[in-house]
Amino acid sequence: MVKKIFSDKFINFSLFKKRKKLFNSKEFAVVTGGCGRIGSIYTSLLLLYGLNVIVLSRTKDNFLEFKNNLNPYLKKKIFWKKLDLRKGSSVEKISAFLKKKKIRFLINNAAYSNRGKFFSYNERNLNEEIWGTFAGSMLLTEKILPQLRKINGAKIIFTGSLWGKKTPRFRIYKDLDIGPSPIIASGKSAILQYAKFLAEREAMFGITVNSLLPGWFPRKGKVERRDYIKRIKDNIPLKRLGKLSDLISAVDFLISQETSYLTGHELIIDGGYSLS
Repeated sequence: MVKKIFSDKFINFSLFKKRKKLFNSKEFAVVTGGCGRIGSIYTSLLLLYGLNVIVLSRTKDNFLEFKNNLNPYLKKKIFWKKLDLRKGSSVEKISAFLKKKKIRFLINNAAYSNRGKFFSYNERNLNEEIWGTFAGSMLLTEKILPQLRKINGAKIIFTGSLWGKKTPRFRIYKDLDIGPSPIIASGKSAILQYAKFLAEREAMFGITVNSLLPGWFPRKGKVERRDYIKRIKDNIPLKRLGKLSDLISAVDFLISQETSYLTGHELIIDGGYSLS
C-alpha cells in the first residue's frame, strides 16, 4: 500500500473562522521604538490582537502622545520603559526588567544612525552607531530569547532597511547630504544576516524570525525640496512615496498567527525601487 503524503483537496473553510483569534491576554509584545512612525504600526496591531505592549525608547514624548489617543481599555495594555540601544548597560537593565514576562513578540524596530556618505567618524560616534544599528538589538534579542523559547509560536521581527541589501544611489539626495552613512548600511546588513542566523538556530524552539524592509517613507520636513522629492519618485516604478498606511497589511501579515510557516524571510515594501 502506497502511503498517502498529500491528502488535502482544498483548504477547509472552517480554518478561516479562526483568523481573528486573539492572542493570550497575559502575554506581552516588546517593541523598540514602538511609538515612532513605523513602530506605531506594530504597536497598534499588537494591541488590537489583544496583547500587552511594552514600548522601549530613549524618550517618552511620543509614547505619551500615542497613548493619549487610545481608548481607556487599550491604555491599560501599553507600557513604556527607557532603552538606549547605544549603551550596553541600558540593554542589560531593560533585559533584567523583562526577565519574568511572558513574551510572544520581540519587534526590533528602533535604530540610531548618522547621515551623510562622508560622515566623519571618531571612536565615540563610531561605537554609538554600531550599537545603535546592530549591537544593541542583537544583545537585547539574545537576552530576551530565553522567554521567547517558552512560548509556542513566538516571533521575532526586525525592521531592516533597503540599504542593508542595496547600494544607495547618492545622486538622489542631490546636495542635501542626508543619505545613509557607511555604518547604517553595514549595520542594517548585519541585522538582516543575524535574522537569518536566528531563523535557523531558533527553529528548534518554534520561533520564527522575519524582517520588514520599507523603502522610501521619508518624514515630512519643515521645507520640502520639490526637486529632491521628484528625484525619489523618478527612481520608484510606482512613481510615488510610501505612506505609512502602505505598511499596515505587511506588518499584519508578519505578526499573524497564520504565518507560522514563514521564517528567514525579508518582506520588501518599496514600490518597486529595489527592482533595479
